[in-house]
Amino acid sequence: MAREDQQTATAKAQEVKAALEAQQQRGQISSKQLLPILKDIAAPWRVEVGNRTTGTAPTTPADGSVFGIYVGESACISGAVSSSRIWVNINGHYPETGCIEPSAAH
Repeated sequence: MAREDQQTATAKAQEVKAALEAQQQRGQISSKQLLPILKDIAAPWRVEVGNRTTGTAPTTPADGSVFGIYVGESACISGAVSSSRIWVNINGHYPETGCIEPSAAH
């Protein structure tokens, strides 16, 4: 990941976490509820939001949502939010899934 992209993502991650905490307190953690909030923070970057899954089957639903925000050409702000926890990470792109962490393998 390029240093400039990493620095930009790191600076923006606190704003993302604060927004997720506010949404979590309101009980609004579905992908439909998070997408507009994250789009506002991330503009002009691309945002992906999906439903959380659990275990090794990517079809087993779990509480909350996962997200990925593309920062520059090489960095991501990614993570998840559930009713009890918030994850916010800075990472590069995953070859399989872009900014959203791939499902666990078997």
